[in-house]
Amino acid sequence: MDIKNKLKDRKLKEQEKKVDDILAAAKRIFSQKGFLKTTMDEIAYEAALSKPTIYKFFPTKEDLYFSLVIPVLEDCLKQMEEINLTLQLNIYSTGRKLLRDIANVFFNKYKEDPHMFRIGQLFQQAGMLWSLDKKTDSAIRDVSRAIMDEMRSIIIAAQTRRLFRESDARATAKIIMGSVYGITQLHDSKLGSKSSETMDKIIEETVLFFERAIVFN
Repeated sequence: MDIKNKLKDRKLKEQEKKVDDILAAAKRIFSQKGFLKTTMDEIAYEAALSKPTIYKFFPTKEDLYFSLVIPVLEDCLKQMEEINLTLQLNIYSTGRKLLRDIANVFFNKYKEDPHMFRIGQLFQQAGMLWSLDKKTDSAIRDVSRAIMDEMRSIIIAAQTRRLFRESDARATAKIIMGSVYGITQLHDSKLGSKSSETMDKIIEETVLFFERAIVFN
């Protein structure tokens, strides 16, 4: 029985390593060529694995790409939870700092890895949803929903502490999120060839706009 367990554990570790190798290879190729131009053949070659092996873990290229997005979303959720905890401990003395921290969760992710952030945006947009396996689809939707719920909780707490003005918390969270998506899309389509300083300026103006709209102090 002990031998069977050891063999089972070894097989599981081998599978986990294959998944890690596939994801690492996919991220390298996606970063170099973008989603549309990347082929599963290229990913298989980069990972030194056969295509059937890749399809065993990731039925489609879309599933593979979105599996790279999930950790990005999970990190955004973790940061939101940390902001909420900091707020609950009454460490924030101004609404301005709180608002900037909320916005920078998303803007910093975009600046760190535009490809991953961009594909996450597409998932949210009507008419742009791919047919994903149930596990990947559920994971993305669950984390996205949790991020929005955490933002709503932060906004309600900030209103209670009179850091933010009274408003519909869920609507405000959606407006902030939608603005981030819109601004990053504008940067991609109109300003992508310019320096990151341009993006930083747009982010600053966006935060200032929301400060005037919802921040008490």
